[in-house]
Amino acid sequence: MRIGFVSDLHTDFNRQYDFVTVLQQLIKDERLDQLVIMGDSANGLQRNLLFYERLEDNISIPFYTLVGNHDLYVDHPREKTVHEIQQASRNAYHDLDNLPMSLTKHPIETDHWVITGINGWYDYTFANGFSEAKGSRYADNFVAKHVWPDQMYINGNQISYRRDRLWVTQQIFDWQHQINQMNVVGKKLLVASHMLPTKKLARQMPIPFYDRFMYQLGSDRYRQIFEHNHVSLSLSGHSHMPNSVLESGIRYRNLSLGYDFQWQNPGDALNELKRVMYVLED
Repeated sequence: MRIGFVSDLHTDFNRQYDFVTVLQQLIKDERLDQLVIMGDSANGLQRNLLFYERLEDNISIPFYTLVGNHDLYVDHPREKTVHEIQQASRNAYHDLDNLPMSLTKHPIETDHWVITGINGWYDYTFANGFSEAKGSRYADNFVAKHVWPDQMYINGNQISYRRDRLWVTQQIFDWQHQINQMNVVGKKLLVASHMLPTKKLARQMPIPFYDRFMYQLGSDRYRQIFEHNHVSLSLSGHSHMPNSVLESGIRYRNLSLGYDFQWQNPGDALNELKRVMYVLED
């Protein structure tokens, strides 16, 4: 059994590549039996559904999905009310998270592994010296308000620390409930997520106010619950910073493909995917 994990295809930004054809070749070359696509396949619900429909019609193996932040983007937000934007993005999350191939709802069990999914979100715990008392101050910063597009395309420019924290904690609660119902004794636990579960996966850069950009990359609360449950391997995307670290006995690996101008070999989508993907063999 060979299971491939990829993330951040951004098929609409990287539109010069036919990722259905690319994934067909990837599956053949890597001899994959299953494929997990870990979010940010495209901007918005309909583009994702169309891509997954095409993929289902053209590949011969099962595939599973997670929901990324770009997957929730609402088209033409300036033409909509805040309520319409938030309702559309929440509906997109519900629809994508409840697809028949959703990994959060349909974990994979092999002889030696239990493979589960958390879509992920951010809650500002990546801030330097984070404290709960300062959470609202971390959330309401100039990067979130003027640079990070999620606030416009998902939340209608309505910043709320409480909302983001609740989103993370609800995902953790649901995941822990799922784990409690499964028989994981004698097996290793792998968690695939879109967002980063540890700040250590993100590269530090000597850029003014770079810490503010870190806020939107993930949550330290995921790391805490992974350690509590003795997770062996955590795979994530989102940051466009392929990387790997070992922390408290857990192997963390980021698989982001990202935008083609960020690749080592622009123009070669297949080999870039091979470079950043992870293959679990069991």
